Amino acid sequence: MVNNDFLFPAIGVNGVLQPGKLLSHDMVQKWIDEGVAGAGIPRTFSMHCYCWGGAQYRFMYAPVGQ
Repeated sequence: MVNNDFLFPAIGVNGVLQPGKLLSHDMVQKWIDEGVAGAGIPRTFSMHCYCWGGAQYRFMYAPVGQ
């Protein structure tokens, strides 16, 4: 394993993965904020909400390729 081999690499502004750069907490929070605003939800959510809401199990057992 290489020190810059990340499971969740950064994504550049042009949408291209950047495997040598770590995806930051701030970037993930920005995506959550954009998704919440786009859905018209009048609340704020943090990454912590997904730890306790069962979301990890939905991702772990989601059907692939359907």
